[in-house]
Amino acid sequence: MTTVRALIAVAAIRSWTISQLDVKNAFLHGDLHKEVYMQPPPGVTVPDGYVCCLRRALYGLKQAPRAWFERFALVVKAAGFTPSDHDPALFVHVSKHGRTLLLLYVDDMLITGDDNEYIAFVKARLSEQFMIVP
Repeated sequence: MTTVRALIAVAAIRSWTISQLDVKNAFLHGDLHKEVYMQPPPGVTVPDGYVCCLRRALYGLKQAPRAWFERFALVVKAAGFTPSDHDPALFVHVSKHGRTLLLLYVDDMLITGDDNEYIAFVKARLSEQFMIVP
């Protein structure tokens, strides 16, 4: 929450607009790097002794938050962001056109800066990869 307050303060001081975005079903975007099995959910009929092998992270799975964050970080790094040394959920992009800050908080994002073209590009890139709710 400290980083959220700091980001809002910086945006207010510099008169930047702030966009808040929500990723729908964020944890389902996480890729699992190990095989994870679960008992079939109620209503799914399978032969006795069978289990489900997960291809994606699910809510409630211990690995889900980490898997989601790794996937998100790959997408924003590919868009030109670098993670902050002080908070790994804060990503920064600096160019000759300006500065853009993107903060991830579970499945919500705040994006602000003075490079409006780049912010529009990032929003479009995120929408290509994830189901974004403005």
